[in-house]
Amino acid sequence: MTNPNSLTPDSRTLDRAALERVLARAMELHVRSDAADGDDQLSESRVLDIAREVGISPEAVRQAMAEERARSPLAAAERDGGQMLGDPTVSAARVLAGMPAELLGKLEALLTRDETLGVIRRFPDRLVLEPRQGLVDQIARGMDFGGKGYYLSRASEVVVSVGGVDAGRTHVALAADLRPARSKRLAIPVVLLVLGALAGAPLVVLTLYPWLAAVPPLVFGWLGWQWARSSWRAMRRQAMVSLERLLDRLEYPDKPSSAQQLIEGLAKSFLPLK
Repeated sequence: MTNPNSLTPDSRTLDRAALERVLARAMELHVRSDAADGDDQLSESRVLDIAREVGISPEAVRQAMAEERARSPLAAAERDGGQMLGDPTVSAARVLAGMPAELLGKLEALLTRDETLGVIRRFPDRLVLEPRQGLVDQIARGMDFGGKGYYLSRASEVVVSVGGVDAGRTHVALAADLRPARSKRLAIPVVLLVLGALAGAPLVVLTLYPWLAAVPPLVFGWLGWQWARSSWRAMRRQAMVSLERLLDRLEYPDKPSSAQQLIEGLAKSFLPLK
């Protein structure tokens, strides 16, 4: 019921951006008051209770908490990242049907088989992988007979994180640190700049215009920079597509081919039942 003595009419509305700021500020004040009472952290059940009080669905809160749990490895992969050629990390995330352990196992199988990666650290809800350095793996990446590209194998680390949203859905997050590949591309303009300086050095002595010696390094360096930037952007885009394709393969599993179905049928027919 409208208060006749109120100076602010009830008909005032908030746009989406303002609503997000108001809710964020209200939550900040609420947590600060809890911290003053000696409770510096909130349990998930307490977060659900608070969200329920303000009318936010539990499903939305569980998904947001799953995304927050997955944010830590992404933030770790992005730390100390220079921005000269753009963010050296790529990431993708999606909510998929399935249990966390099941999806984590499927992603591990895909990354180890199709991207020649190996697990270096394993957690209940997270995997950290890096490119395998075996001879067979290096030959497979170098020859690339299948045309896979192996774009994720150019990352120093690939982080996979999963978090349960509800009984049948899981938030899956992937992040790849491409800093080494970017550094290799940054070396090209530097090398060309040095070669240009060496090529222009004789002009200081042989011409009446010593300033001409600055032209070769500037031209070579500019050409190298343009190549490095375009090459890096293309590789970063390809790595991003690779992450999205991994999530696509989880969401839309490949159906076995007719030959595979025939082989499986024959195997079931001839193998004894256990």
